[in-house]
Amino acid sequence: MALTPGCGSSAGLVRPELWLLLWAAAWRLGASACPALCTCTGTTVDCHGTGLQAIPKNIPRNTERLELNGNNITRIHKNDFAGLKQLRVLQLMENQIGAVERGAFDDMKELERSLRLSREQEGRRPAALTPAAPQDLSENSIQAIPRKAFRGATDLKNLQLDKNQISCIEEGAFRALRGLEVLTLNNNNISTIPVSSFNHMPRLRTFRLHSNHLFCDCHLAWLSQWLRQRPTVGLFTQCSGPASLRGLNVAEVQKSEFSCSGQGEAGRVPTCTLSSGSCPAMCTCSNGIVDCRGKGLTAIPANLPETMTEIRLELNGIKSIPPGAFSPYRKLRRIDLSNNQIAEIAPDAFQGLRTCMLRSSNQIAPRAVAPMPSSGSDLEAMFEEAAHGVFHSA
Repeated sequence: MALTPGCGSSAGLVRPELWLLLWAAAWRLGASACPALCTCTGTTVDCHGTGLQAIPKNIPRNTERLELNGNNITRIHKNDFAGLKQLRVLQLMENQIGAVERGAFDDMKELERSLRLSREQEGRRPAALTPAAPQDLSENSIQAIPRKAFRGATDLKNLQLDKNQISCIEEGAFRALRGLEVLTLNNNNISTIPVSSFNHMPRLRTFRLHSNHLFCDCHLAWLSQWLRQRPTVGLFTQCSGPASLRGLNVAEVQKSEFSCSGQGEAGRVPTCTLSSGSCPAMCTCSNGIVDCRGKGLTAIPANLPETMTEIRLELNGIKSIPPGAFSPYRKLRRIDLSNNQIAEIAPDAFQGLRTCMLRSSNQIAPRAVAPMPSSGSDLEAMFEEAAHGVFHSA
């Protein structure tokens, strides 16, 4: 029987100071828990090479170093690192990350070296992190850098995004990175970059942008001037178009050669619109409905259409619903997760949904379900009790 003031104790009322001690002990227990499949030593959490498909839960709040390399993570959700305010080193290389939600790094005020999302040589363990070691965010499937993508990671010094599929950099994408010393973007699909994207990086000493598809028209003239003012960085940054400038170093192209065809084109500031997502592999998408039934999925798929209104995920092997799993999908009103192996539902997992169906063949303990939003939310949660009594009153 749980101890409550006035009952369950031979001494009658439990003194307030005892309750404080019990609460503190419970807090320490939660802070020191180690995610399943990971090993925790001091303030280091090592989850590398464990087959993870999503950022694990229950990462200790005092974690300073988090190793998630060599997994199958496909998406970084906004709340995956929430509360990890002491995190200094984050390794995410050798994954399949295709999307990083805006605000994912908001709590990382202490992240001082780098984000590692790179893919190094097969079978090679990454060298120990040191301030001078090359840390990168490359060889994943990142297609775009949204505005304020790194908001919160103000102390980040090393950011490498090489060998992704980046074609879109929104204005203000790097604005928070005022302490950045290394930025590499080579081997992507970048054709244009917003004006003054790098002007707020006074400490930048290494910058690479080669092997892209830069179109050197009037909108990219600023980059030529920026590179000329920094002759030791951005070497081999070349124009891919127009044909008359193809293969020339951007810094060597004269201002008059950065031309646009007609006044209308000159006045049009190029922008990129982040993809609203496509249809995940193995699923079918039609009329706002994403159908992933019986596809052997073990995690919520990435690259979902942002305009979807319904998703069918029943008859899979999904084991957990991560924080903010559906937060980007503002039009989503119905999700069916019945007949999975769900054992854990994180806070805010269903934020914004009208209907949520979790029917039979899940394994959700009553306390594994996070508190639902307040009555002011538009969420109507309909948890249908399974044959074995998955849901019942606590």
